[in-house]
Amino acid sequence: MIKIILISLIVIGLLLIISIFDFKQKIKNFKPNKNKIQQLQNINNDLKYAGFAYCAKGDYFYSLKNCWQYDAGYCKFFDDNSIFLNMAIHCEPITFSYGGKRWLIEFWKGQYGITTGAEIGIYNTRKKDIKTNIFSGTYYEKINPNEFLPMSFILKKGKKTILKRKSTHWWLTGFKLGQYSKRSKLSMKIKIKFPNNMMRDSFIIGLTKAGYSKSEYSVFNNTVKIIYTTPHTHQPLSQKSIQCAMVQQTNSNNCKIFNMATKKYKNTLDKLEYIKYSMPVIYDMFIDSIYGKKFYEQIKKLKLNKNIQFDNISTKQNKTNNNNCLASCIELDYMSFCDNTPDNNKCQDKNNKQ
Repeated sequence: MIKIILISLIVIGLLLIISIFDFKQKIKNFKPNKNKIQQLQNINNDLKYAGFAYCAKGDYFYSLKNCWQYDAGYCKFFDDNSIFLNMAIHCEPITFSYGGKRWLIEFWKGQYGITTGAEIGIYNTRKKDIKTNIFSGTYYEKINPNEFLPMSFILKKGKKTILKRKSTHWWLTGFKLGQYSKRSKLSMKIKIKFPNNMMRDSFIIGLTKAGYSKSEYSVFNNTVKIIYTTPHTHQPLSQKSIQCAMVQQTNSNNCKIFNMATKKYKNTLDKLEYIKYSMPVIYDMFIDSIYGKKFYEQIKKLKLNKNIQFDNISTKQNKTNNNNCLASCIELDYMSFCDNTPDNNKCQDKNNKQ
């Protein structure tokens, strides 16, 4: 019996040594694709399934206009439970009434897993508040395409600019991979252009009710500029808990691990290609972690929003189906800015959009 155990341990040890040797040989032989346009196409094919894309020129990830999250809408329940997606963020919901609808324009900034990022989201509804066992309040729905607003933000960490975004959108986002930040160190310079002075004034009323003073925003015609540093609105308890501190520690550690594992490469595309080649399971976890569908599926199961439409096709199928759309944009995206969406299926020079 002892001999059998010893033989088994020796076999397991040999297999482990062989596996480590094979892995070292594998990563030793890895060479990133020199064709950066092809690299960009590959990563964007993978990200399309998650509703995102990567901008090579700005070195950030961003949400597509036609992403599946568009159907999800928004409510306070999302903010309260964002910690379970490893998001340690500041939330700033601004609510107001206009055109017979209740509106929500919300700002977010903070640490999203192994990325530092920021968001501006716009939602509205004509419906009454809902009341369930797990959430009671306003559930805002997606806005119509003709209600998208021209907006922009500059995300800074201290005095250093991390990224800039500008587009006519419903959910303007930007995320920097491998960068760890404390929420209190981040600030946003936000600019939103409204279609008329009535909507602009209604938004300003909401901004004032949230606690913003005139020194924190300015108005020029129908454009409102906001300086977002410390949130004025009440933050979710989950974002101030011990769990949040633990999540931030995990995020910090994961950023260090990612940067250490990919320190040989300076280019984000090379880093991601390396991770995909050497540790495909980790790569898949990264793709799936970007606003994971499992969280939104729970929203549907809890009947907060029964109308969320999920794209059930696989990543592999999605790559094939979207190849033609992406190919038409990808070359310009590497040198400028591309928004690969059916409603805006063309590339525009970054200077026109940012």
